[in-house]
Amino acid sequence: MKKILSVSFILTFFFSTGLIYSQVTFTDQAIALGVNDGGAAQGVVFLDVNNDGFLDIFLANNNTQSKLWLNNSGTSFTDVSASWGLNLMSPTRGTSAADYNNDGFIDIVVGNWQTPIMLFKNTGTAYQDVSSTAGINFMSYGGSVNWIDFNKDGKIDFLFANDGMPPRYNYFFRNDNLTSFTNIAFTIGLIDSSSTLCLAAADYNNDGYPDLFLGTQSYPGSTTTGILYKNNGNGTFSDVTMASGIITTFYTWGAEWGDYNNDGFMDLYLSSTTGYNQLFKNNGNGTFSDVSIAVGLGTDYGQSYSCGWADIDNDGDLDLYVAKGQTYADKMYRNDDSIFTDIAGTCGMGDLRHSSCVSWGDYNNDGFPDLYLNNNGTENRLYKNSGNSNKWVEFKLIGTNSNKSAIGARVRIKTGTKNQIREVEGGSGGKGMNSLPLEFGIGTSTVIDSVIVNWPSGLIQRFANVNPNTIYSLTEGQPLGVNNLNTGIPEKYSLSQNYPNPFNPNTIIRFQIKDTRFVTLKVYDILGKEIAVLVNENKKEGYYETEFRAENIPSGVYFYTLKADSYTETKKMLYIK
Repeated sequence: MKKILSVSFILTFFFSTGLIYSQVTFTDQAIALGVNDGGAAQGVVFLDVNNDGFLDIFLANNNTQSKLWLNNSGTSFTDVSASWGLNLMSPTRGTSAADYNNDGFIDIVVGNWQTPIMLFKNTGTAYQDVSSTAGINFMSYGGSVNWIDFNKDGKIDFLFANDGMPPRYNYFFRNDNLTSFTNIAFTIGLIDSSSTLCLAAADYNNDGYPDLFLGTQSYPGSTTTGILYKNNGNGTFSDVTMASGIITTFYTWGAEWGDYNNDGFMDLYLSSTTGYNQLFKNNGNGTFSDVSIAVGLGTDYGQSYSCGWADIDNDGDLDLYVAKGQTYADKMYRNDDSIFTDIAGTCGMGDLRHSSCVSWGDYNNDGFPDLYLNNNGTENRLYKNSGNSNKWVEFKLIGTNSNKSAIGARVRIKTGTKNQIREVEGGSGGKGMNSLPLEFGIGTSTVIDSVIVNWPSGLIQRFANVNPNTIYSLTEGQPLGVNNLNTGIPEKYSLSQNYPNPFNPNTIIRFQIKDTRFVTLKVYDILGKEIAVLVNENKKEGYYETEFRAENIPSGVYFYTLKADSYTETKKMLYIK
């Protein structure tokens, strides 16, 4: 006799186990996309080196050739290391990227072991080593790098961590004139002599100034191996570690700030190689509490080298990846209302290689964060996120009075009763860096009620009723537009060919409007049946970009039509599963 389960039982089971529609899976696409390098990978960063709107990858290898891969519209990558001047063979331990000279192209700094630091200027078509002329070619003993505009003067600075024994002093390079730097670590209060393994920056006390955390393996004269420096807002920092409650005695290789409980304050996760990993909840009053056990992270022990926050299922809660070495399996913790569950085994992750560094970024512009994973001495992985039906929004920020990369800018969004914050980071997780664009998941919400952007310059911008499933480009002080890919007012109406084409499962459609009109952009099948409405509203003159996702329709030929007043244009596209 068959047993019939009640609807209430089924719903209870699915919700209690987390097996609901929002679950995502990951597939390793490194070999298929050509980024499965098998060198001694130490650091990695997602970055857009040629400003084509797609994230490229720079991989820092230790004494094996470093790699720069250009992203071909999210469908493949091409190794351009040699032609771009980044086929390094140095003892590279870490990397991060920022537009230090505010020229619109993202530059790269490389940290080495017992070899001088290297700074590469992006010319738009290649990288030039400007270490000597920039004044940063100090002897280095590590590789963790973090860019911050500590004095908010619009010129991005960076902190460099020196590792090894005996403990060494770190460097803090002030950007003097968008061309050269000066090491001012001692004069601004960064006076510790420690063996620093990682760096992480965020405005933990919400005073508008970026603060610093240093993870170490030795801090002489102290009872903790982590250091929290508060930015005093006057060009100096103060060690507030003991008063803050961020106390650890383990070797901290990875540190990452993120607001895991959506209370508006940045929390701190630490990954360790000698003990338990720790999550410190920000109490909102300058102090922190170790909540690792209470939130389900208290048993994570052993050889953790890197970590990274990202909302993998776009439900509005930050999830957490932890990269481990030796024979320990990596962890992928899903966040369900501030309780964490390891889903690595069921979502396609759980790497067992010697994982050394992670970087999150949406390499195919589908609104779901993907993960690049370094494996020191074995082939790396690029985990593609399958996505789900949850909605999302991304912001690419461009500073004007603030530094061009907008590092330190904070975006807050509100959907219904939920508030979320993200900060643009200049380094993350250990010896690498997540992508600069800020990614938010909003679940089933159909509109973002409000968006508030706090720029490092002090400017605050507010936007209301923002559409989801869109990548927005926001230049400081200008209106929010859908990937404002051009400037000025268009002289005509125009509809561009979608890209990529053929596509699977998503494609980008660009169009321009020469004056304010009611605009529709719709997709039809070959029989003329309406499949999707991408735009149906008044649009001001300007350049726009939107995305068409086709997971739920069959392969075939489709048409998209743009209408604005008496203007109509139709183009054909091909979807191949």
